[in-house]
Amino acid sequence: MRLKSPARADDSTASPLEKPTSYRTVGSLVTGAVLVVFGAFFLVSFGFSAEKHPVAAMVGVLMMVCGVVGGIYPAAFSHPEHLSIRNPFRRIDIAWPRIDAITARLSMEIETVAEAGTARKFTIWAIPVSLRDRRKNDRTIAKRTRSTKADAVNQAAGIGGAGYGRPKSAGQDPLEHMAFADQAVAEMRDRQRACTTSVDKAAETSVRWTWYTVGPFAVSVALLLAAIAGAF
Repeated sequence: MRLKSPARADDSTASPLEKPTSYRTVGSLVTGAVLVVFGAFFLVSFGFSAEKHPVAAMVGVLMMVCGVVGGIYPAAFSHPEHLSIRNPFRRIDIAWPRIDAITARLSMEIETVAEAGTARKFTIWAIPVSLRDRRKNDRTIAKRTRSTKADAVNQAAGIGGAGYGRPKSAGQDPLEHMAFADQAVAEMRDRQRACTTSVDKAAETSVRWTWYTVGPFAVSVALLLAAIAGAF
């Protein structure tokens, strides 16, 4: 799911170079929400009922934390000057000039230019790579290609244009039929090319542990282990 910049007050669309684009998937949000709901059900049912089951209740707590930290929280933000990655336990900010490669093979990865003699590689948790989406995209492209060839043959024969009920391919955005990860790669590369800041003036890559996600996860795991050990 790409959350693009909202329309301005005068109903004109904001340029993608003015405001960041947010990347996250509907599947991750839904999965996170389901984990939170089921975790809350486990916690209430086994932690506050007449017959308590501490281990099951703590499993519910862990499910709720994992749903938020691993499903709802992760995202990526494409800013005019830098890329911001919000992974479950780390926040990463990389200036566009310091990015050497943006790839989406088995996972969405960002490789930086060498800083202090070492290049670094980061995975974007919020942008999964789906082979199914790519196969669907390939089928769509093949269908459009056949349609275009058929239109060309019809026009050469003097039959007519695109044909009744067939949408014309002119003016269609090729990004609309690309897999989600490939869309993100294409748009991020466009932003990188549009950034005019030199490497020397670009901000250094920032990697920070997000303790507000690490802390609840560690506490929930500790509570589960304590429940298994019979502490309560």
